[in-house]
Amino acid sequence: MAKGAMSIEFGRPEFLYLLLLVPVWFLLAWPGPGSGLVFARGEFAGRLSRWSATHRLFLPAFPRLLRAGSLACLIVALADPYRIVTHEETELRRGGLVIALDISTSMLAADMSDERSRLVLAQSAAASFARGRTLDDLSLVTFAGEAATFVPATRDRELVVEGIESLQVRLLLDGTNLSSAMMVSMKRLREMPGAPRVLVLLTDGAHNVFGITPLATARIAEALDIRVHSIALVGVMDDEPANLGAVMRRQQIAAETEEMESVLRGISRITGGQYFRASDAAGLDSIFRQIHELEAPIQELVQIETMNRLFSWPLLLGLLLFSAEIALRGSRWGVVP
Repeated sequence: MAKGAMSIEFGRPEFLYLLLLVPVWFLLAWPGPGSGLVFARGEFAGRLSRWSATHRLFLPAFPRLLRAGSLACLIVALADPYRIVTHEETELRRGGLVIALDISTSMLAADMSDERSRLVLAQSAAASFARGRTLDDLSLVTFAGEAATFVPATRDRELVVEGIESLQVRLLLDGTNLSSAMMVSMKRLREMPGAPRVLVLLTDGAHNVFGITPLATARIAEALDIRVHSIALVGVMDDEPANLGAVMRRQQIAAETEEMESVLRGISRITGGQYFRASDAAGLDSIFRQIHELEAPIQELVQIETMNRLFSWPLLLGLLLFSAEIALRGSRWGVVP
């Protein structure tokens, strides 16, 4: 915590101009000859004759000084003074994050180094990632040939995790529409008040829908200051017999993979994010850990102001001064008339 600062301000500072009238009143109320004089009673009358001229001159003004001080205090109280204490504290900035997962039918392929499907591996890694984002506003977007919000913006991590774990294929029109996934995700991110705004886009296929291109959509994300980390799931090819059909299939898969990776690299490069490629569960878990570190909470200094109303103090002092003047009139000293 940094050092704090304190200042005094007034809620109604215009009342302070009345303080200019206090010295005017004091001069006008100065006692004239034979009026408003302080006099000593009893045995103090003899002592008064032995006082210096300065002390005797001060006596007539003393009650009025008390009255002037009382008026000044009441005016300050009317001006509504308050004390503002400002100090700085370090806190972690809350961000906005959307996880966009591909649920096209190709995600059912079990070709990533174990018997689980691509979708199951993606669900496991993404759920673990979501549990660790304790400060972010989270949202889950699913896409295939179209995109939809599966879990709207929330701070309930477990709700997002449940959404990820319940995903299935064939919930949407089949295909791979990266542009639609990004557009829906950007809409969710714009609803989140925190910054930075990050999209984690995971897919296993190349964009294959007509319309706005993914790279053009990435330009929109860049303008909105949204960072996109893209993850490509690339399956491991089986050792098939070296026949013409197998060779052609491998060439087709290689071409599609190269196209997918080229587009995803471009999306991440344009938006300031990172591109990743995963071929097994361990690699995918490692990628999500890297993204978690890249998007670690940012510490920032925030100013915190505390306001304390002070009008009761000058009000109390003014009443005390006024009471002192009244008490003086009934004490061993008196005022004439």
